[in-house]
Amino acid sequence: MEAGADLSHADNDGKTPAHVAAGKEHAEALLRVLKEAGADLSHAAIDGSTPTHVAAKGGNSEALRVLQEAGADLSHADNEGKTPAHVAAEKGAEVDAEDVRAARPTVALAFGRRLRLGAPEARAGVNAGTGQRPLHAAAERGLVEMVRELVGKGAEVDAEDGEGRTALTVALAFGQEAAARALLEAGAGVNAGTGRRPLHVAAEKGKVEMLIELAGKGAEVDAEDREGRTALMVALAFGQEGAARALLEAGAGVNAGTGQRPLHAAAKRGMEEMVRELLKK
Repeated sequence: MEAGADLSHADNDGKTPAHVAAGKEHAEALLRVLKEAGADLSHAAIDGSTPTHVAAKGGNSEALRVLQEAGADLSHADNEGKTPAHVAAEKGAEVDAEDVRAARPTVALAFGRRLRLGAPEARAGVNAGTGQRPLHAAAERGLVEMVRELVGKGAEVDAEDGEGRTALTVALAFGQEAAARALLEAGAGVNAGTGRRPLHVAAEKGKVEMLIELAGKGAEVDAEDREGRTALMVALAFGQEGAARALLEAGAGVNAGTGQRPLHAAAKRGMEEMVRELLKK
């Protein structure tokens, strides 16, 4: 540095020394040196990631504090629409140390740590980004406490990702029933989403209890997905007889849907008893 090195020089990927430092073991100390030397700690690489994304990915709250003190935007999204909070949730980052008092609540949020209620800054980054949101990432990994924390700090519980899925749908798709129930407790809509609905996913996975719970909360049992299939059709297509019976008991129509009919799916699967039952209806 004394020789006049350009501390903000970017490599072919657009990453600066700050990006590299944020991912190192002693990131906090390295970043402080760079900060004092006047280096740009907020530069975005070609992929849109900043040193803050790197620190969040590694679960380094101390490095995040330094970056925040330097004016880093904790709600900045990379080219995939991911904010630092999303990256941390995606990686399941956890920090066991005491809360960093000097850091904004968003820093704590990024690592699933307890936030101070009522802090207006706590909402920063919770709904930021154009791709998968932090809530979806937490739901996918089954991080129940983080799901509750994010919702408590203003995360839009029925927001959709790029595929039209809500966090509830994502939780069910990845078999995270505890996270799914936490979302339901938080008021997640059982009919929300323009992509696959929660009921269709539960039917595909054969989650009978969840199907009963969703139907009990008002899920439209004959709603169609983008392929014109009802949840009953999906259950039969995947050979989930228990799920199919649960849907029939919930009032699913045997002739509903504009796609392949349930009877055809059951026959294709060789589900003789189900074929007989459908014919009787």
